[in-house]
Amino acid sequence: MGHPVAPLMLLLLLLLRPTAASSPCFPVPPDAPAKLDLTNNSRRCAELDWGVFQRQSQLLLSHNGIEALTPSSRVLPGLEELDLSYNRLRELPAAFLSQARGLRHLQLQHNRLRVLPADFFANATAMQSLRLEGNPLPAVPPTAFQANLRNLVVPCRCNVVGSVLAACARSRPNCTVPECRCLTSHHDSFNITDFHTRECRSSVGLVAGLAGAAGGVSVLLVVVAVVCYRRRKAAAIAAGAGWGKQESTAAHGQPRYISRAAEIDATGATAATPDYENIFVSPCTAPVAMQGWTPGWQEKRYSPQVPVDDNYFLESEAIPGDQPIYANTQSAGDDIYIIPGQ
Repeated sequence: MGHPVAPLMLLLLLLLRPTAASSPCFPVPPDAPAKLDLTNNSRRCAELDWGVFQRQSQLLLSHNGIEALTPSSRVLPGLEELDLSYNRLRELPAAFLSQARGLRHLQLQHNRLRVLPADFFANATAMQSLRLEGNPLPAVPPTAFQANLRNLVVPCRCNVVGSVLAACARSRPNCTVPECRCLTSHHDSFNITDFHTRECRSSVGLVAGLAGAAGGVSVLLVVVAVVCYRRRKAAAIAAGAGWGKQESTAAHGQPRYISRAAEIDATGATAATPDYENIFVSPCTAPVAMQGWTPGWQEKRYSPQVPVDDNYFLESEAIPGDQPIYANTQSAGDDIYIIPGQ
């Protein structure tokens, strides 16, 4: 077996070997000029070390695949123009412009910026032009509208355009109004006000119209439901006032049928008519039936079993067995039950 000390020492040396803290994505000479153009010098830059840019007044870094800046990155007061367009920046350090008192032109278009802090541009008081198109921003921070702002370009989306519409129409203390434009994904340019009037107000009106239509349909459904309910209630009342109303079931479970009506006598007063029941008088005979009508007890399906000695019998069309009992009551409070065989 080999001695394990040598491999362990080699591993330890690899772990303790000093590495570059933040090697630049592209070479920047120490005596770099004040106007430095590093456009398209790198295909991918995971994190750009901002510490190498100390004395520039113009810095062009577009098309370098920059994904992030070191958290300590700060724009120094001497930098007047900064171009970070066409990179892959998802966010910027919150204090990135905290010292950018001399910054006049800032280009951040076509990155992946999703949000900018509300006070992000608060210290960039000399800002004259700002480009933010091509980013999935929901809105533009209000601090972007500094007193010297002349040109603003944002994405043509209603939420972004709506966030700058009022500020773009407001006059500055120096009696100037910034030129605000928006760019589509096809690089079509529109005036902010014109785009909002043509594209955003129509969508708002459509939403409002749909909401109004839904409200109207809801009201119509309520009215229809009320009308149907009243009609059913009226029909139920009308049906309850007619002949042959079935009253509540008695305690022994048999339904009681009773007829109630009123007739007007010669004096005009209303008098209650007697109730009628299905009781036939005399053995095996029934009142004269209407023409074409056959009593149920004469039908062939069964014959009523009536003793010869009985003088009265009941006839029902119900199925033999638990037959309902039909009774006549002289008043609404009288309940008479006739049970055969008792």
